[in-house]
Amino acid sequence: MHSTLKASAALALLISHTPAYAQEAFDLGEIVLSATAIPLEKKRLGSSVEILGDGVNVGQNADLLLQSSLQRLPGVSAQQNGPAGTAATVSVRGIQERYTAIYIDGMKVNDPSSTSGQYANFGGFLVGGVNRVEILKGSQSALHGSSAVAGVINVYTLPDLDGPEGTKQNAEVTFGSYGTASATYGFTQRTGDLSMALSLTHAQSDGFSAGDENNGNVEPDGFESTRLSFGLAYQASESVRVGLTAFTSDNKSEFDERNTSGLFVDGTLGDETGARRETGVRVFTEIYNGGAWQHELSMSLFNVDRSQASLTVASGDPFDYSYKGERRRVDWQSNARVNEHLNVSFGADFEEVIAKSSGIPGGKADTNNYGVFAEAVYSPSDILDVIGTLRNEDNSQFGNKTTGKLAFSYRPNAAITLRGAAATGFRAPVPSELYDEYPDDDYPYLGNSNLKPEESVSVEVGVDYELNDATRISATVFKNDIENLVQYAACPPKDPDNPDENLRDYTCQTGTFSTVENTPGTSSSRGVEFSLQHSFSDRASMSLAYTYLDAKTAAGARLPRVARHELFLGADIALSDRLSSQLGVTHVAGRPNSTSPAQAMPDYTVVDLSFEYDLSSDVSASLALHNLFDEQYQTVAGFGTSDRAIFFGVSASF
Repeated sequence: MHSTLKASAALALLISHTPAYAQEAFDLGEIVLSATAIPLEKKRLGSSVEILGDGVNVGQNADLLLQSSLQRLPGVSAQQNGPAGTAATVSVRGIQERYTAIYIDGMKVNDPSSTSGQYANFGGFLVGGVNRVEILKGSQSALHGSSAVAGVINVYTLPDLDGPEGTKQNAEVTFGSYGTASATYGFTQRTGDLSMALSLTHAQSDGFSAGDENNGNVEPDGFESTRLSFGLAYQASESVRVGLTAFTSDNKSEFDERNTSGLFVDGTLGDETGARRETGVRVFTEIYNGGAWQHELSMSLFNVDRSQASLTVASGDPFDYSYKGERRRVDWQSNARVNEHLNVSFGADFEEVIAKSSGIPGGKADTNNYGVFAEAVYSPSDILDVIGTLRNEDNSQFGNKTTGKLAFSYRPNAAITLRGAAATGFRAPVPSELYDEYPDDDYPYLGNSNLKPEESVSVEVGVDYELNDATRISATVFKNDIENLVQYAACPPKDPDNPDENLRDYTCQTGTFSTVENTPGTSSSRGVEFSLQHSFSDRASMSLAYTYLDAKTAAGARLPRVARHELFLGADIALSDRLSSQLGVTHVAGRPNSTSPAQAMPDYTVVDLSFEYDLSSDVSASLALHNLFDEQYQTVAGFGTSDRAIFFGVSASF
């Protein structure tokens, strides 16, 4: 909902809306752009927010994909069906990706043509060029509408447009194992009233087998991706600012399919391929009339065109599927300071979502959605903020729905922040869930036009404690309950009595098909998040992020693939004035199998190690070792992961 282009103006609004004594009493820290209608300091939000960027590298240890950085955060997990480019999911607090709204440079990019309305491209989203990421946890439907049941991931790919006058550039190249090579270039220029920014990233890799190599798979599955982002802002007058953001990305990849014995196996080299092109553009106008009210009007368009094909798939007949999605949005928002204690915002939006595929009868389905919202930030004193948000949406298929959120932040002293939030959310089923038909496929599927929208209630309570300048501790207890959870209902297999999941015949019994259906009752995801940052000295520091999750269906069965325990331990050590090192340890435990929840997937621990050497004040070189101890593990049953890998890089700013 917010873009980096409006940051400086919004911060000016924020300062004018915040009581002077609140600014004097505490240093409230970094600003969050997208958790509320106007940017607020993180400590004032009440709900949990994670931030990557703004002085901290979004990518670490020669990360190729954004998901590698996200999964190091408490409450965020990522899984992938093989190497870069294959299907992947990012979930928040154990809740599947379809329940998270994804924004790139102010544009909502959930794929209207995807299986369940998820973004569906984290498997190919390059971390290079990503400037900042905000992850909002807990239901955000009151501000961000449908699909924000679990939270919001807001990605900003453009360099800061509101910096000082002049030109800034940066570049980075990396190469290493599996024939991997990547390059990133960023450019920002500000001259008077005109600001421009550009980010270009390209990566390619020969990859490794998507099907687990321990099952005899040796064919590498390659990947290639290019992303270009552009932004422009012009201060047309003292009261009017106009601008645009735009991006395009092209991905090509290979994958492996399941055979009739249930194993993911090699196909023919270059046979099973996928392609995806995304484009997005957003134009906006900001108006400051000299009084209390400030306004923004924006229009955006997002398109995705993707395909999957296999000429000689081992499980049955060849296939060649294509899908197209389109999202058109108009957003209006106004913000005002009522008095020194109260700030209010109002807004309205219209969205048209279009899905096109051969599986939809008639080839096309669309949905219109109208929304209005209001938000109040009440600060009766310098130690308390209360934020209330209310939204009403009118969906062309499912009618009216009202959602709300109430959050508080209480700061009894400079060291402690007590916070909490309660919110309701909903997700409207997407066209593929309602209408897709593949009755003649080897795995026949029919959508369910009788699906009901999913509704949720999320609650969290947390405490942040800054013991001193060197130590910060944060703990959060949360739950998110979902009514009418939409679940995949697999067809009865031809060999239902075979106890060995890897040998089961996955083709359906004659006359049956798979579908999706609402699960009666309440499905829940409950848990605890804990994080710790500690500096031992100005040369050594560590961080820890731990998540405990108990995610269950209404029947009490644990949700598949959701780990009970996820832990990341990181250490940064300056070995000399020029040489530094980073150590990262990821541990995942307690995962039910995706197809047989009673069978647990093996726990795993992966260690990454990297070094960075400053060749000069503007140029540095890096060496990164992924999976240092060559751990054999899977994030998704049947799919491969990287062996030990090594990468070299050089970065420069000028």
